[in-house]
Amino acid sequence: MKVVETFDVGYDYAFEYDSVPHRYGDEILYQSEMHLLKAIGQFSNTTVTELAGKFKKTKSACSQMVHKLRKKDLVKQVRNENNLREYNLTLTEKGWKIYNLHIKFEHNCLKRSCSYLDELTTEELKTYIRVQEKLNEAFKQDVEDNLEIYSKVIDLD
Repeated sequence: MKVVETFDVGYDYAFEYDSVPHRYGDEILYQSEMHLLKAIGQFSNTTVTELAGKFKKTKSACSQMVHKLRKKDLVKQVRNENNLREYNLTLTEKGWKIYNLHIKFEHNCLKRSCSYLDELTTEELKTYIRVQEKLNEAFKQDVEDNLEIYSKVIDLD
């Protein structure tokens, strides 16, 4: 089906984009690192637990990523004085520089994308959104079905 094939091409480009490291000044980050850094910049004083929930990842996975960002001097952890078991995350000065570079880069990408879409009518864009929403429903069901099958396989052991 041409619709799904066309979607798959876009997905492959997005996957490739997310898989390659990106340079921000002198720092090189993967998109997953940048997404976490961006969230910390947007929600200063957030915690690893909050980030894990936001990104639907385990606390362990987010902790490992925070550790990498701390080693690069992009993020710092500060003990929450109201809850000594919790650490709040903020960006360092270097982290803010990279955050701002990324925001500018995203803005330029969005501008370019919008310029490509300028030739489409409002009705065409509404139709695209409707088609994408339907595909998203199907993809969500695929994920749920796969998780159900996976959990049954695990239960058999």
